[in-house]
Formats: sequence, C-alpha cells, structure tokens
Amino acid sequence: MTRACQGILFDSVATVKRLLEKTSTATGLGVVVEILDEVYQTGRSYTEGFKETMKILFDDILPKWNYRAVPSKP
Repeated sequence: MTRACQGILFDSVATVKRLLEKTSTATGLGVVVEILDEVYQTGRSYTEGFKETMKILFDDILPKWNYRAVPSKP
C-alpha cells in the first residue's frame, strides 16, 4: 500500500479507495476496500493495563501516520 499511495495527495475518500484497490502482492493477492460511514461512540474506556501491554509498530516511511497496534496474546 505504501508504494501505491506514495507522492499522492489524498483529496477525497474516493481517491484513497481507488489507490488502495490497485494494491496487490507479487503473488496476485488483491485488496477489497469498504468505506464505513458509521459514527463511533467517543469517550469509551479501555481495560486497565491496555496502554502498557499494547505493542505499537511504526512504519519506516511515515511513522507518525502509519502504525499498527498489535494486541498481546492472552
């Protein structure tokens, strides 16, 4: 996905959707994009210790924008 979006200004959700749908792996695995227009509840609390145990992996190119939260296995 990083190469598909590199150097592109995201001027609309449709632009991002189109770029992401072009993404594929070397073996031909493609991407399906669904846009969710739901409104999510704000102010929800999290379990105690969540921030301390959640592993965050930052991207090499744009670490402030691209990161993944990887939950620990119980």
